[in-house]
Amino acid sequence: MLGLPQSPELGQVLRWAVQHDKLVIALCHGPASLLAAQVGAEGQAFAFEGYEICAFPDGMDKQTPAIGYVPGPMPWYMGERLKALGVKILNTDITGRCHQDGLLVTGDSPLASDALGRLAVQALRQRAA
Repeated sequence: MLGLPQSPELGQVLRWAVQHDKLVIALCHGPASLLAAQVGAEGQAFAFEGYEICAFPDGMDKQTPAIGYVPGPMPWYMGERLKALGVKILNTDITGRCHQDGLLVTGDSPLASDALGRLAVQALRQRAA
């Protein structure tokens, strides 16, 4: 959430990964890093436009200050920004849900860690076959 979404270097890596059919894996707030794919590619289609993902929901981020998880409101919301670029977020809650869309593998929260790892291994095995 801090720095990676604005990183031109990460943007280059993500665009390269999409162009070269490489697996991209993100968990919880990790999909915020996908925003970097637009840095340095202004005027071009967003590399992850049209993808469906699971991610930590904005609705939960809006509640976390009340439960003491973060000290105050988030300065911006990952889901809002990704949706504005054409990404569809499949979940509105945290259940450990994972999803694979092409070579993008995502999970909604730390609850998804095990399932995400298994899904990523399966995707890697399919690529190696």
